[in-house]
This record gives sequence, structure tokens and C-alpha cells, in this order.
Amino acid sequence: MPEYFDLISDHAAVVLWCGLALFCGGVIKGTLGVGTPLLTVPMMALVLPAQSAVTLMAMPILVANLWQAGSARNLAVVIRRFFPAAIALLFGTFIGTRILSSIQDKWLLLVVGVIVILFTGLQTSSRKLSITPKQVMPAGVVFGVLSGVIGGISSMFGPMLIVYLVSIRDMGKDDFVNAISFLYVCAVVPWTFSLLFEGLLAGALLAGSLAAVLPVTAGMILGRHLRGRISEIRFRRLMLAVLLISGSSMIWQSIHA
Repeated sequence: MPEYFDLISDHAAVVLWCGLALFCGGVIKGTLGVGTPLLTVPMMALVLPAQSAVTLMAMPILVANLWQAGSARNLAVVIRRFFPAAIALLFGTFIGTRILSSIQDKWLLLVVGVIVILFTGLQTSSRKLSITPKQVMPAGVVFGVLSGVIGGISSMFGPMLIVYLVSIRDMGKDDFVNAISFLYVCAVVPWTFSLLFEGLLAGALLAGSLAAVLPVTAGMILGRHLRGRISEIRFRRLMLAVLLISGSSMIWQSIHA
């Protein structure tokens, strides 16, 4: 009987820990528009298998990005401005998934991680990358393909999209969140369907992923309130911090792959 109660206690602790991780991830998502998996997956991986932690994020990420993209004030403008990047992202994802079996992703993660960190350093210098309004669409095609290829191979779509968006001169924090959510939807919807098709998102994991939407949504509501209190300068600094963490994470994964 004591072992039975210990088992219940262990399960409750796991659920509470995962709920806290998901809520914190939602706060980051609501505040910055990105960064949920960077915090949530490592935290949940402390008490769950890594693959399960990643798979559980499918529905929360999908719902979060659909919600943010759908609540954008100028969604039609966002779609028109970043539609070429979205098409390029889908095309790049197709290429990435096709070459997945013929490349060692640890080398790709290492190269991309180094590039992301170098870009972060560049953005803090006087020679930072700057994309003018006229360059938004052609640059979106380039970064969309790169993000799709990298994401198709490693499931990491975010870093190159963030690099692209934070480099646009007239990109404010709310515009950034609207744009990144729209582009994430274009990447996450096919990814979620692939998980369902491959049978990875099924049974208890599917139920858990659906339940995970609740704490992430609660965190996002708080995060959206916090975003209104953050200045544009501080928001950009936080985005660069997310890029630095992301690049370091990719290098760490490549070394331990």
C-alpha cells in the first residue's frame, strides 16, 4: 500500500512540474512571441523522456500560434507581407525532410548554432544586419528556405526566422509577434500532421498534449499583459538573449548528439 501511494505522489509531482514548465513557456510565448520550447522542453525532459517532452508540445505550440496569428490586428497585411517567406518555408521544409536520412544533423546544428551566435554578436555592434522595407520579401524567401531546411532536418524552425525578423528596420514588438506567429503556423501545422501520421502523437501523448494547451494558454494571457509593459529596446534585447540561448542550445546538442 505505501508503494501505491508513492506511485500516485510521483505521478502528481510529474504532472505539477510539467504544468509549471508549460505555464512558464506560455508566459514567454505571450511576452516575446517565441521561446516556448527553449524553456519548456528541457524542463519537462527532466521528468519525461526527451521525445515525449517534444511531442507533448505539438498541440500547445499549434494552438498558441494560431491564437496569436488570429488575434493580429492587421493579419491581412502580415500575410501579404510575409507570404513569400511562408511559401519558401514550406518549400525548405520539404527539402529538409527529404535529406533528413542522408545528413548528420549534429554538423548542421553546430554550423547553425555558431551562425546564430555570431549574428547575435553582430546585432550588438555597429555593423548589424539591417533589412529595409523593400528587402523584406526577397530576404524572406532566403531566410524562409534556410529555416525550412534546418527545421525539416532538426525540427528547429525558430532561430533563422528570428534572425530575419529582428533584422527588419521597422519591425516593432507587436509586429514581430504577429509575423513570427504566422510563419510558425506555416511550419507547425505540417509538423503536427506528420507526428499524427507517423503515430508519434497518439493515445496518452495526444491526450496529454491537448491538456497541455491549458497551462500554456494561461501563461500566454499573463505574458501578453507583460508585453505591454516592455519597451521596444528591452524587447529587442530579450530577443537577442533568446537567440543566444538558442544558438548555445544547438551547439550543445551537436556536441552531445
